[in-house]
Amino acid sequence: MLEVAIEAARRAGQILADNFGKPHEIRFKGPRDIVTEADLLAQNAILEAIRAHYPDHGILAEESAKLGSQAAVEGRPYTWLVDPLDGTTNYCRHYPSFSVSIALSHRGEVILGVVYDPLRDQMFTAQRGQGARLNGQRLHVSPVRVLAHTLVGFDWARRPEDRLEVARLVAGIAPEIGTMRTSGSAALGLCYVAAGWIDAYLHLSLKPWDAAAGSLIVQEAGGRVTDLGGHPWRLDSPRCLASNGLIHDEMLSIVSQPIKPMEPRTSADSARSADDVQR
Repeated sequence: MLEVAIEAARRAGQILADNFGKPHEIRFKGPRDIVTEADLLAQNAILEAIRAHYPDHGILAEESAKLGSQAAVEGRPYTWLVDPLDGTTNYCRHYPSFSVSIALSHRGEVILGVVYDPLRDQMFTAQRGQGARLNGQRLHVSPVRVLAHTLVGFDWARRPEDRLEVARLVAGIAPEIGTMRTSGSAALGLCYVAAGWIDAYLHLSLKPWDAAAGSLIVQEAGGRVTDLGGHPWRLDSPRCLASNGLIHDEMLSIVSQPIKPMEPRTSADSARSADDVQR
């Protein structure tokens, strides 16, 4: 099954790489939610590869995930969760940060995951209980324990109210950590935690296919993945905090606290700031 997932990801990744940098037919599925012909071509390649080997398995894919297709996978022991292009906005703007994400769940539990970055030829893989790998090399999360030394990733949500909450959470986290990054691809953000390149990753509006593969890869690399209440992340959880595990509880305590509004600066504060600049 893992070999099928890897082959499907490579086929889709080749399609995306071949079409990267070209003009695209862009269609809006909703606010800040777009799809291109490349998404559909990549998805077709993945579905064709899976169905050729496992015609009885359920498939929940982003570009065909409607109520009917979700109902069709209910009751099936195995379900594939497919995001053919995670980072479509980046892709359309020729910003080189996007990926293919494929996961397989068995009775609701993710048992394998593959995330492929075709531009860098980076294949992240994991099987439950067998560890996580990047191009065959074993992965492990970072050893960073001090929050002030951390590099934390996050991405924006689509809905305005979720975006405001992301901004509030970032305002609370930023003073406590080293620095922050956004990638525009949730699957890559999670894999970067698994690789130890960043120490934590936060997202508030995930779909199952966004994080199914990446969440398993983090766990198999020794990390921890929960919702913002500290409960183990599930496929139906839109909110996710992934980390190296060492800073997880401290991160949860920060995101659960109400954000204090900034006090307005007084003229005396401004004068002191000016004196500091002059000195």
